Amino acid sequence: MKTVFAAAVLLFVLAPLAWAQDVQRIEIVEHGIYTVDKFNCHRDAQGIERCNRGNIRHAITTWTVPAQLGTEFGLRYRVVGTPPSAPVAIDRVWLLPGSGFHPPGSNQPIVRLARVDRVVIGDTILVSYGFDDPWELVPGTWVLRFSYRGRVLSEQRFNIVRR
Repeated sequence: MKTVFAAAVLLFVLAPLAWAQDVQRIEIVEHGIYTVDKFNCHRDAQGIERCNRGNIRHAITTWTVPAQLGTEFGLRYRVVGTPPSAPVAIDRVWLLPGSGFHPPGSNQPIVRLARVDRVVIGDTILVSYGFDDPWELVPGTWVLRFSYRGRVLSEQRFNIVRR
C-alpha cells in the first residue's frame, strides 16, 4: 500500500512537468483607441488610477494616439503556445518616453509600469492605458513589451502626440 501511495504522489508531482507550458509568441489581434466603461476605480501606490473595465469597444485602429484626457489606448493579444488552455504568467511593461511622468506628491518620476498578466494560452486579452490625469499626458513613443521567462515575445510602439 505504501508503494502505491508513493507512486501516486510521485505521479502527482511529476505530471505537471510532462505538460510544461511552451509559449511561442504573442499575436496582436487588434490595436488602437478604445472606449470603455470604468468602475470600482482606486489609486494605486504610484498614484495611478486603476479601474475595472466593461463594455469595451474598439474605436479606431492606430498606433498614433492623442495626448488627451479620457483617451484609452492599447491592444488585444493572444498567447500562442502549448498546451492549449494552460495558464501562464506574461510579464508586461510600459516604457514611457523621456523622463516619464510625475505624479503629484512623488519625488521620483515614473518611467516604466510593470505588471504580470495571468492568462490562458489561446485566450484574447486586452491591455490598455487611459489618460485620467493631466500629468500622464506625456508625448513621445510609449513602448509596450511582453516577455515570458525573460524572453521578449513582442514589443509594440504607440506614438503619443499633442493635438
